Amino acid sequence: MQLSRRSAVLGAGTLALATPFVRPARAATAISFRLDWAIYGSHAPFFLALEDKLFEKAGLDVSIGEGQGSATVAKIVGQGNDPIGFIDFTSTIRAVEQGIPLMAIGRVISNVMCVISHADAAVKSPKELEGKVVAYAPSESTGQMMPALLQRSSVNAANVNVLNPATGAKNAVFLRRRADAIPANVNVQIAQLEEQGAKLSYFLFSDFGVEMMNNGIVANANWLQQNHDAAKAFVRVSIEAFKAAKADPDKAVDLLIKRLPHQARNKSVLRRQLDLTFPSLETHATKGKPLGVMVDEDWRGTQELLVKYGGLAKSVDTSKLYTNQFVEA
Repeated sequence: MQLSRRSAVLGAGTLALATPFVRPARAATAISFRLDWAIYGSHAPFFLALEDKLFEKAGLDVSIGEGQGSATVAKIVGQGNDPIGFIDFTSTIRAVEQGIPLMAIGRVISNVMCVISHADAAVKSPKELEGKVVAYAPSESTGQMMPALLQRSSVNAANVNVLNPATGAKNAVFLRRRADAIPANVNVQIAQLEEQGAKLSYFLFSDFGVEMMNNGIVANANWLQQNHDAAKAFVRVSIEAFKAAKADPDKAVDLLIKRLPHQARNKSVLRRQLDLTFPSLETHATKGKPLGVMVDEDWRGTQELLVKYGGLAKSVDTSKLYTNQFVEA
């Protein structure tokens, strides 16, 4: 019996040594990601990452929800209900100035503000807005920056006729030709208006010295402290997805529609919006730098415009606004 028991023990030990050590599977980090607004083409890369399982391969369990404007999403992310959002950096600055715990961790879109006019009555510069009717709601960020555009081009604002339709109504006002021009975002409204049959002309604010960062990846600052690796993985995958979408935009839009079949009716608009997104992926100050990297110069410039024209009470120390530690060089 003793020999038998010893043989059994040796046999078990031998089996244990022969069996490789197996680590328990690490659970994927769940991240609810909130977009800035209802779906438009610039969102397609995030759905590419979702449907191609890029997030999953990085150890993330990501869900994507639509938003109701960057100001609202900034509060939601600040409260921690969603730890990461695709938020306009101007809204991020305003939120941080008010004490909301946010941190920008990856720049995506910049300098998308533009002025749109009808092709058969093209307005090609701010100076040509004199004597014209321009329509926008007072609360719109593009409208708030119109004075900066006019001033930097030495335009007498008194010679520009401003029409203030209700929020969301300026496209209809423009299409009815009650306005000669509208300020807008090049990656959103141009495709919408073209889909309605409009022939357009447009120029960018940045072509005339008004440069502003727009949407990027913004996280709850408290969540970041406990989830550094997950945040870094999220930024890396998102940047990879934007590069992949640029290489194959049709695939990106198709995968968005696969996840959201009701968007099939908007396929051509989404595709055009995505195309118009790609030129906005760098600023003058970040040329040659990896996608996602942010620089003080851009944050200072954006804040200066907000303080002077956008009602921001005071500038915020840039160290409280952004970090590049989650962007891979």
